[in-house]
Amino acid sequence: MDRRPLATVPQLAEHYGVSESTVRDWHLRQVEIGPLMFRVGKYLRARWADVDAHDAQKLEGAAA
Repeated sequence: MDRRPLATVPQLAEHYGVSESTVRDWHLRQVEIGPLMFRVGKYLRARWADVDAHDAQKLEGAAA
């Protein structure tokens, strides 16, 4: 089980090189642009394992 802290919106924005509003937009539009995100109270979070899986999937798609 992955015990890393959950990724925050600013961390995701820095990881992907996009603005925080873009990260929030990915979640609001429910499209497969970014990693799976969910609410923890009023905060938007993502599991780093989901971020890693999303990155790996994008790399496989780019290599094909």
